[in-house]
Amino acid sequence: MKRSLILILLLTLLPFTQASAASGLIKGESSSAVYYQATDGKRYVFPNQKIYFSWYADFSNVVTISDKALAEIPLGGNVFYKPNSRLVKITTDPKVYWVGEFGVLHHIVSEKVAQDFFGSDWVSKIDDLPDAFFAGYTIGEPIGADFSLSTEDAWTIDDNHQLSERGKALAEKNSINGQKKEPQAIIDEGQQPESINLTVTVEDQDATLSWFVSGGNTNYGFIAVKSTEPEPTYPKDDYIQVADTSATQYKWKNLPNNSAYYFRICRLNSDGSCGTYSDQESALIGVSAKTPSITLSGYVENGRANLSWETEWLSPNYGFYLVRSSQANPKYKINPGVWIEKQEESFNWSGLSAGTYHFRICRYTGTVNDDCEYYSNDLELTIE
Repeated sequence: MKRSLILILLLTLLPFTQASAASGLIKGESSSAVYYQATDGKRYVFPNQKIYFSWYADFSNVVTISDKALAEIPLGGNVFYKPNSRLVKITTDPKVYWVGEFGVLHHIVSEKVAQDFFGSDWVSKIDDLPDAFFAGYTIGEPIGADFSLSTEDAWTIDDNHQLSERGKALAEKNSINGQKKEPQAIIDEGQQPESINLTVTVEDQDATLSWFVSGGNTNYGFIAVKSTEPEPTYPKDDYIQVADTSATQYKWKNLPNNSAYYFRICRLNSDGSCGTYSDQESALIGVSAKTPSITLSGYVENGRANLSWETEWLSPNYGFYLVRSSQANPKYKINPGVWIEKQEESFNWSGLSAGTYHFRICRYTGTVNDDCEYYSNDLELTIE
């Protein structure tokens, strides 16, 4: 793999139109995908909505250009998270990181350090960073009790969640030399990371599939596949070809009432085969006796909470979140928790002090909605 180069994208852009040069944000007339146009004449991809909103509050400065004009601007790479806009966690690693300059991730070594630097609600400021978007990020110095945020790296966590008093003392300004900071991106000389994130909503007997593509070539359209069994595959299972190469949505109409399906989207190759598949989503059509659920059980041994769970008609997709609290019914983003890989069915929670704890587990919804759903029962355990 060729070495990734890191580039800070400046506000002054090569003039494409007067408006686009002023804003830096462009999109095609028939697609909702937004790009950042840079001084090198290339357009840069926001891998998902969370990264986009770490830089911009809305889409008011996006300039629409013709699809032909957009296609003539070469792709340059992916945009990083804005420094210190969010805390992040890689989906296959439970460690929480602070995003510094140029995509450098700093591991936060403990809950106490996280509270000191980022406030008591630090858990609510964590985004999951999918493995496919991790390329180009690097691991830097961990954040311990003696870590100092440099003034050049210091930014408020976002407009609504300011740094703690300690963090403010370390971060005396939230701009560099008084200038507005512009998106940073990686330029990968090799192939860009590729992923398709899928969500499914159901109304009556119609299932609407919506997807977000990062990287890859969609010149040949998409295939939507469904099955009553997990991991639907083209052409083995029922499918529909979506010929529109810029499509981000398809409505599967008039599905049988009282039915239950798994859905996936794949990118169509030039030879008619499927390339990258999306994550899997399950949906219930109409009224069904199959109700998604998670049952959590556990016991205490040697000061450790040994937890396990079983799912019913529930595709784990992005995995689970296990949360705990001294109060009943803990929730994701509110109480401390740990991300669990989707193939896991148990977790041993160690390092707990003596006391009574409540545990619940829920399904993580993924990178777009950033939420947790289908909570399990509340499990109460006492550590002595």
